Amino acid sequence: MDYASIQEAEQDYNRKLEIDFVNVLKRTARHPGPDELRARLVRFLRNNAVGTLATCWQDVPRSTPVRYKSRDVDIYILTEGGGKIYTIRRNPNVSFSVYGRYAGFTTCRCVQIWGRASIIETREDAWAEALDIMGLKARPDLDAVDLASVQASMCIIKIVPQRARILNLPVGILNAEVIFTQLPA
Repeated sequence: MDYASIQEAEQDYNRKLEIDFVNVLKRTARHPGPDELRARLVRFLRNNAVGTLATCWQDVPRSTPVRYKSRDVDIYILTEGGGKIYTIRRNPNVSFSVYGRYAGFTTCRCVQIWGRASIIETREDAWAEALDIMGLKARPDLDAVDLASVQASMCIIKIVPQRARILNLPVGILNAEVIFTQLPA
């Protein structure tokens, strides 16, 4: 068998496999309403702690893994500043993704959020509330850090979702979308 024949057979196999996956997904798919989707999103965000923040400025994308906390659907990220803050100040439209533990195709769970980010700085009234949401008093990993000495450069990114896409294969949710507000044009 020549290389072209092997490649063609592999492509044919992959096409059949893709059709099988699509058929399995169609049989298990369900379409929950917005209240259930929102509740699942809140629970998923609460049960995870690491996500990826995507920003973009002047056609230069940036993707940063971050630790976060959530309250309802809002996301809070403590940061020392840097490129993501510079970019958000110029373009507050962001995307944020969180992935659940992956143990095979049928266990896939993730959310992708599109929203607007704002920066909460130490001198703002919202700082104390954001710190409380972040649970900093109960963070053993920060006990050794003197927050007062680094507070001047610290800030919290708050993301208010405008829409989210949810994939939760174990319960049959296939890229369901929930809209909170419309993204600006």
